[in-house]
Amino acid sequence: MRGTGLGMERMLENLAAAERFLAHLERRETKSHVKNALKEWLLASRSVIDSVIDTLEEEQTAPSARKIDIS
Repeated sequence: MRGTGLGMERMLENLAAAERFLAHLERRETKSHVKNALKEWLLASRSVIDSVIDTLEEEQTAPSARKIDIS
């Protein structure tokens, strides 16, 4: 019986901590921070993808030896 009471107490403490955490996030306007971070991440990803595409295009246009058929 005692173990059940302690488990319930711990669960209530965890719920209270979660509630305080969510209230803190709300006060700090976390939504706008997350939105800005996501935008930055997308811009950085786009930059990396553009660089990879440029590198691949440069490799395709690099001079290479061609085989010439002489019949």
